[in-house]
Amino acid sequence: MSFDPEPSERRLRLTSWLLVVMLSLACLPFGAAFAGAALAGGVLSALNLEGLVRLVRMVTSRSSDRASWLALFGVGFRYLLLGVGLFVIVSVWRVNVLALSLGLSAPAAAVFLELARDTLREFRSHSDIDT
Repeated sequence: MSFDPEPSERRLRLTSWLLVVMLSLACLPFGAAFAGAALAGGVLSALNLEGLVRLVRMVTSRSSDRASWLALFGVGFRYLLLGVGLFVIVSVWRVNVLALSLGLSAPAAAVFLELARDTLREFRSHSDIDT
């Protein structure tokens, strides 16, 4: 199985942002505040995914010892920013935690959909060989 990460990254990013928008729109019947909380969680999580993709690309493009320390700092800093963002969203804006959790799950669902797509394609390629 040959794997080119570039198209997969693009699909993952696009799917993640589309799921954030679709999930926020689906939450509108429960109220604007509920939909706004889902949007806030989704945007925060999608931005976190963007940072993770960039960090992985940066670390895998270098092979020096410095890259490992930079990666460690990047992961720690990213989680610090994520924690601060969640703190502000929950304690200052006082959003619905359920809606926030729904929004936070959008990029995870995008990863699941990308994995399901690749797995289905792999199964189809093996079944074409057997017939």
